[in-house]
Amino acid sequence: MAEPNVLLLDEPTNDLDIDTLQQLEDLLDSWPGTMVVVSHDRYLIERVCDQVVALFGEGGISDLTGGIEEYLRRRDQQLAAAAATQAVAAAPKVSDAAEQRAARKELSRLERRLDTLTKKEGELHAKLAEAATDPDRLLSLDAELRAVLAEKDEVEEQWMLAADAAE
Repeated sequence: MAEPNVLLLDEPTNDLDIDTLQQLEDLLDSWPGTMVVVSHDRYLIERVCDQVVALFGEGGISDLTGGIEEYLRRRDQQLAAAAATQAVAAAPKVSDAAEQRAARKELSRLERRLDTLTKKEGELHAKLAEAATDPDRLLSLDAELRAVLAEKDEVEEQWMLAADAAE
């Protein structure tokens, strides 16, 4: 018990100041024994862990040889697959020629809206680059950009549903 060789750590970096965090990382990085670390601190995991595993909610543990990057990629794939499944399930079936025309018209409207939002996004990125030294302007432009991106995502979802309905 005087010299343990296994550490079980659950969110060890929560509520630590920078100096303490760096000292903990240095200590854990040189730890000669085995560690089981549960953490949302990506940097800590990448620095002190040799093997990364994840729980994706499938009832098992998945070995992530690619580390955190693989976790993010697989999580995004699962979220996209779930969203696609929901979109297909929620897509109304169009049986009437008039409904198909209406769906194509809606699709065209959404495409124009997407073009407008894409142009606005480009303009905001240019304005952000120009305002690099003005923090207040950066904050307002960033808020505006986030709103545009959120609206763009929503319109893209609507477009996907309209595209399914038009077919």
